[in-house]
Amino acid sequence: MSISADRKRRASTLLATHLVNPLVKRAVDAGIAPPMVAVLETTGRKSGLPRRTPVGNGLDRDTFWIVAEHGRRAAYVRNVEANSRVRIKVGDRWRAGTANLLPDDDPRERQRRIGRRLNALVVRAMGTDLLTVRVDLDPLPSEQESRPSVLSERVADGLAAGAVAAVLSGAPSTAYAFAAGRAPLEAALAAGTLLLPRERRPGRLLLAAAPVHLALSFGWAVALSLVLPRRGALAAAAVGGLGIAALDLGVVGRRFPRIACLPQAPQVADHLAFGLVVGAIVARRRARRGAHARG
Repeated sequence: MSISADRKRRASTLLATHLVNPLVKRAVDAGIAPPMVAVLETTGRKSGLPRRTPVGNGLDRDTFWIVAEHGRRAAYVRNVEANSRVRIKVGDRWRAGTANLLPDDDPRERQRRIGRRLNALVVRAMGTDLLTVRVDLDPLPSEQESRPSVLSERVADGLAAGAVAAVLSGAPSTAYAFAAGRAPLEAALAAGTLLLPRERRPGRLLLAAAPVHLALSFGWAVALSLVLPRRGALAAAAVGGLGIAALDLGVVGRRFPRIACLPQAPQVADHLAFGLVVGAIVARRRARRGAHARG
């Protein structure tokens, strides 16, 4: 290499290391980098740590092309020689692949084929020993494989909603009990009889009430999540809560005297609150997934 070429390499390396690359990396992290820019991640041949280098966007379907300005003198090229597994970030997506050095390829012709004129001008102006690098990208999983099924999403929504509704849905009957001077744990003791129908001791009934309450909360929340429509989920969940009240109090509760003796209005209010909480959480989780998919 001539003295002038060596000076050009040192100057361009210094400029890239301390000015260009840090600015481009920040732009990529902030999501404001131009589409002609991508990021190559290699594994440091000495440190074993990820090393990221801005490169021109040479994506061509499942192949990514790079023209290294300084050939095998470039740090990322030496990293590739030690470990060919790399990652490429284009836009906001990372893709893994295997890098291959192509010393017999014409790098200038490759730049022309890639069609990135500005990047080609920079590489040709600053480059000293051009070398083509081809990255064979791993196949992308299909959309069906890469995202959870609708069923699993709805079950997860129901479980998340049930966890919150189990805590909040009893507020109406508890408030009524305090206002009316009744025992605030009366409904919990009644729920315990579903598991221990002949038990009379409050301590055991309270212990039995906990798994009963959680099982009913999670079970009904998942059931609601599975049937709630995409539009009007909150209203549908409120109707669903009233339907659950009719089943719990009007059908099942009649067979358990302690449940049948509970004031009906506060219990219906609990079920309505349950439906509203489940509907609100399910609708929110669906909206967040939709926004993420669009973004």
